[in-house]
Amino acid sequence: MNDSFVERDYPEEGQSRKRRSAPYLRISNKEKAGGQSIEIQHERIKEAAEKRRWELLDPYIDDGYSGELSARPGIDRLLDEIEQERIEVVPITEPDRLARGDLYLQKFLEEQIKERGASVEYLSLPPATNEDEQLGHDVRGVVSGWERLKIKQRTMRGKLKKARSGFIVGGRAPYGFHYLAKTEQTPGGYKPMEEEVHWVKEMFRWYAWEGLSVEGVTERLAKKKVPTQSGNRLWSTSTVHHILTNETYAGVAYYNRRRSVPPKNHRRSTGYRRLKNTSRQIRARKEWISIPVTPIIDREIWDRAQQKLKRNAKESPRNTRHPYLLRGKVVCGECGLPCYGSVSRTNLFYQCSNRHRMFPLPKRCSARSVSVPSLDSTVWQALLSALSHPDIILSQLQEVKDAETTTRDYRKEEFKRVKMELKKKQTEERRLIELYKYDQKMSLEHYRESMDKTRAEIANKEKEKQDLEGQTMRTVNLEEIETNLKFFSSDISSRLHMLSFEDKRKMVGLLIEKVTVTGKKVMIEAIIPPGGDVTPIPPNSVAIASQSSPYEGQIQANWWGKEIS
Repeated sequence: MNDSFVERDYPEEGQSRKRRSAPYLRISNKEKAGGQSIEIQHERIKEAAEKRRWELLDPYIDDGYSGELSARPGIDRLLDEIEQERIEVVPITEPDRLARGDLYLQKFLEEQIKERGASVEYLSLPPATNEDEQLGHDVRGVVSGWERLKIKQRTMRGKLKKARSGFIVGGRAPYGFHYLAKTEQTPGGYKPMEEEVHWVKEMFRWYAWEGLSVEGVTERLAKKKVPTQSGNRLWSTSTVHHILTNETYAGVAYYNRRRSVPPKNHRRSTGYRRLKNTSRQIRARKEWISIPVTPIIDREIWDRAQQKLKRNAKESPRNTRHPYLLRGKVVCGECGLPCYGSVSRTNLFYQCSNRHRMFPLPKRCSARSVSVPSLDSTVWQALLSALSHPDIILSQLQEVKDAETTTRDYRKEEFKRVKMELKKKQTEERRLIELYKYDQKMSLEHYRESMDKTRAEIANKEKEKQDLEGQTMRTVNLEEIETNLKFFSSDISSRLHMLSFEDKRKMVGLLIEKVTVTGKKVMIEAIIPPGGDVTPIPPNSVAIASQSSPYEGQIQANWWGKEIS
């Protein structure tokens, strides 16, 4: 509220009766945090009631609603009941209680009240008796709004400066951390909470390594009766998803990452919105401010979780309304971008996403759309043909096993060496964070330069470790594979033609990595070698690889080619 506003008393001379008055009171949730309240507004109006000769009725209250919104339950009820309750005056403490930051909205609501037979009187302003006085009130309202905007901007600049200096800017700490305010002895920031840290690590392990879905992680937390940050035991999938995507757990918190904006599509509802800007929009990456924090999990497991989240989002059935057997698998052979499903009248196509990404600029890729039924049928038949020739799979696996025997010992030694180097770099990263927190001489620029270099080295070592891990853990048990393949060929392959669409989707998701379409040529990357009339490209490219997991291994993707039928 503007300090230049002074509450004034203007008793009505010669008025023998009191006027029926219905106070309007409003406060937003942000203003509550600043110490303001509905009760304070009501007390001020009660004190002025006798002097202004008001007969006070029950107040109309909008508790927790923003003054930027025109639709509020309290103001709507007031407008509906002015005539019914024979209300003559609507007392309001300040103009910004009726409308905040929008003079047009304020004047509109004042006119709505006036048209119904009542007047608006502000405690901080004298009643306007002519147009000049009313203009003066309007100017004061504009100046007041401008002053509030300046205060808001200064506050925001202070927060940005604090964040750029490497300090956490208030707010609620994420699950697993407790916010410690800055003191003379400590720089402030997030402190890991031991019990919650344990469950954060478990969530990432369940999701990234055990293969649970977000819903599965949520259900397991509920079964184990793990309390949430607020203390209850009811976890939501959105909360778990937010934890799995929060980079704070990997050692980097971000400030200025999102902005509040009005929703693009208002949901049809009989209820009221409490805020104008109820949606969140991600800012450009260059606007984010990174702040170092103590990591809870290794960067490797966080990156693995992000890869799985992206893959699941791309292949999720929620993101398509039509049946695409190769959903998330098709890639344009011309430009390398993924293809997405599109509909033209009643026909389904796989279409290069180049046009979608370049819009409104003209597309740069000349690839034509591919018929979904034709491509799906071609790839499915090629898959069935490969599955029906277990002898080809076994012969190529024998070649792989012979080649792997000579190099496995060397890879194990390399894996140990890279693992030790990675551990040293991660220790270096933690020491750098601690050094910046407590060494006042280290500049932010020097810290960021050193941290960027260290994290780049960690990323390279993690990739090298992941590749070697897959190579060292590969094993081929030919006798077991031969038994399984013969059983599959004799008992299961004959029933593949009777699979439902969803079962076919599961099999495609398990066996096929990528389908590249160039004109009428199709290149299929799968985890089995081709068979039948499909031409292998190249013929000796089969190898054994790990699934980036310490628990299981499977055949690496192999290429084969075929024309679309």
